[in-house]
Order: sequence, then structure tokens, then C-alpha cells
Amino acid sequence: MHFPSYQHILPLVVLSAHTHALSGWPAGGALVTGNAGLFDRSTWEANLASPNATGGVSITGYDITQRWPGQEVSGWTLSLNVSRDIPDSERQDSSSSNNSGQAYTGTSIFLRGPANVAADFAGNASATEETTWKICVVFIPNGPQEDGDASGNGTCAGAFLSQQCVDDLQQAYADKFASDQDCYGTPPSTPSSCGDVVNTANFSAQQFPLDSSNGTEIYVTASDSHAPGDAAAFANATGKVWPVLTIWGWNLRAGAPANSTPTTQLACIRAADEVAGGSGSGSGSGGGTGSGAGRTVGLSGSEGWALVMACLAVVFLL
Repeated sequence: MHFPSYQHILPLVVLSAHTHALSGWPAGGALVTGNAGLFDRSTWEANLASPNATGGVSITGYDITQRWPGQEVSGWTLSLNVSRDIPDSERQDSSSSNNSGQAYTGTSIFLRGPANVAADFAGNASATEETTWKICVVFIPNGPQEDGDASGNGTCAGAFLSQQCVDDLQQAYADKFASDQDCYGTPPSTPSSCGDVVNTANFSAQQFPLDSSNGTEIYVTASDSHAPGDAAAFANATGKVWPVLTIWGWNLRAGAPANSTPTTQLACIRAADEVAGGSGSGSGSGGGTGSGAGRTVGLSGSEGWALVMACLAVVFLL
């Protein structure tokens, strides 16, 4: 059961509720949506490591190995992989009763940093504990995403969002972060310049785990089950445009002045490039994936509020 009133708090659960991880996925790291939660992390990553289609754009980024506000550096990218025909026999709950020969199409999204950043945070707990950075990633699931041209040059503007809407969304989220330094909570109101094209109430946000800058997935989803080789399912996944807003903010250790403003950037990505020899089923690692993921889950009423209160207490202590 899902409770809409939890929609802006549940991503917090992904990061803080270490005892409530989805089976097969560690708590924290990624938002797991759709049918992706039917698979454990290692199975998911094995399938997405050899994608059938990929895409990505370069984005504004910073050297987060230095104290905030740091220096802008090149080498940050938003990207995604799509793999077709992940067999239902690889589901965590696979049995003769649900092993029907059907398949799923999977999508993973990554925020990857320059090599020196990834190396600095890889297995380095002190780097994470001592950082002055707080990076938020906001996923926009409710845009008109079936128009492949909507990814344009990665800016989102022109094809389905006006430049004014893009500017206003970026400013609204910059203002929100500046006021509370929080990736979660109530989102800003949808700017009037966006009309009814998007609705911030439906956005999903999470705090970016800095050790995921090595190319670990930060958002995963899977289609409904379909017959293997279903061209429509693959076309739907590769035609879908993903608007993603990145917020380069700070935490209390930064000692930021009261009038500080984070850098925000809205980018659109799509898996427009088919990969020769890609396979939706197999084993191995690589292809931009790694370890560490969690899930946004639905909770029963009493369990939900108890978990939310516990998570809020943890967050306020950070």
C-alpha cells in the first residue's frame, strides 16, 4: 500500500533507515522504483552492465574533494543505461508459479564524477564524514517523456519546457535549498511559467551519496512484464526523456554565509544510442554500475509514521 502524503519523506527513508532495506538491496544509495525491486542488486547490475542502449550529457560540477564552494570542474555526467529482456526467472521471488517466460526492460540512471573525485570517495569513510558538500538530485517523472526530441542538447528547454520554466525551476529549488539545506521536505510550488507540463508535487528527491560518484546507479526502474523481444517495451524505455535537477549545496560543516545560493542545473537525458552486442541478461560487472542502492517503499500507517519520525530525527542531527 502507498500513501501519497509520504511522497516527499520516503526518499529520506532510503538514506537513513538502515534496518528497513528492501531484500537484495542495501539501504541508501538509489531510488528503486517500478518493478526493479523484483530483482536483487547484483542481478540488476549484471543485466544493466551490458545495456542495449545508453545516453548522457555533461553537466556543471565541482571538485567536491575540496571544501565548499570549491572550484567548477569538467568531467561530471548524467547518464542512463537501458537493458531489454531481463528474464522473470531471475526475480528474487522466482518460482515455478511466477516463472512464466516473461521479461522486463530496465533503466538505470547515474551521476558520475571525474576520476579524482571518484577515487577520493571510494571506500573512504572519512572523506564522506568530513565533507562540506550536500548534493541533491531531483527526478522529474511526470513530464511528456515519450517525445524523443525532448532531450534536445540536454538542457530540456525548447522541446517541452520553455527556457523560462527551466530557469524558474532551477531558481525555485535554489531558493528552497538556501532556506533549509534540505534535499527533502515540501517541494517549491510549480512555477507558473511551467503551466501544467510538470508538477513539483510529483518530483522525487534524494541526497546524493558521494561515494556513488564512481558511477553507481542513483535511480532504477523496470517496465511491466512483457514477452521477450517486445519492441514496444524497448522503444518506450529508449524514447523516454528523464529530466534530472542537480543541486550543488552545502552542509553545516561548510559554515556558509546566510546569503549563500547553491548552483542548480536541470538536464534531460535519453537512451538514444543503441549498443551493438548489448544484452539484457548475463553476469559480470562494469558498464557504469556498482554497489549501493535502496528503495522508496510504501508503508503501513503506524509503521510509516514511526519510521518517518525516526528518520527525521537522524536528519536533523546531520
